[in-house]
Amino acid sequence: MPWRFFLVAFGVPWALLPIMTYTGYGPWALLIMFTPALGVIAQRAVYTPEIRLRDFIPFFYPLVWAALTLAAAIPFARPAPGEAVVYLLARVLNMPPESVPRELVDMVLTQNLLAPLMVPFAMFANTFVAFGEEYGWRGYLTPLLARRLGWGPASIAVGVLWGVWHAPVLLLGHNYFVKWWWPSILLMSAFCAAASPVLTLVYLRHGVWGAAAFHGGVNAFAGVYFLVYPPDPVWLSNPAGLVGVLAWIPLSAYALFKLRRVAVEG
Repeated sequence: MPWRFFLVAFGVPWALLPIMTYTGYGPWALLIMFTPALGVIAQRAVYTPEIRLRDFIPFFYPLVWAALTLAAAIPFARPAPGEAVVYLLARVLNMPPESVPRELVDMVLTQNLLAPLMVPFAMFANTFVAFGEEYGWRGYLTPLLARRLGWGPASIAVGVLWGVWHAPVLLLGHNYFVKWWWPSILLMSAFCAAASPVLTLVYLRHGVWGAAAFHGGVNAFAGVYFLVYPPDPVWLSNPAGLVGVLAWIPLSAYALFKLRRVAVEG
């Protein structure tokens, strides 16, 4: 039982919750994202992932999921770019939507054609911070559980754990913009469980850095949603809400089909 891994990966974010409640979770977000990697170190299961240039291509794969999410929201959401950008900036800046300066919203609305220039920065920054999670979730825990469960079931199990792991920041308003909203934990667990098989397939093909690039792409391209729709209601019309979960289903069905053919090395 990797109890040291769980103690560090889950314990540190909860230990930081009282501090984050009063200071905001933004300054602590980077540390929290590296707690799964710190858990691997605590478990004394450190490994060195290979770095190959082609393994960074998966950063762009989540564009398919983003497009499906936008399509899934059509029956439920109303286009309101001005209102939606507020939530995009709140998500990027880790602050409540009501605290986002209006002049910043206006600037983004008038200059959003410059957004493609941010892709190289987003690719580097998001992949780097996502590596802290993927080193633990896909690089360590998923293969460990796959020896008993197989890759598909292990992926879903790790996805649920990964969703629950988000609980401290979710309760402070991350992703769903509502503080102390306990259903956000269930919703994020469903989202992560739905996404996890795809991440596992990417990991098996591209290694930990590939999974980190894919994860970073999800974080980066989820913001495309907020250039079109506001998250109202947050549990439904939201890239991390029900429409986002629905968009993962065909992708994960394909991934699970592929994972059934992958043998688990003992």
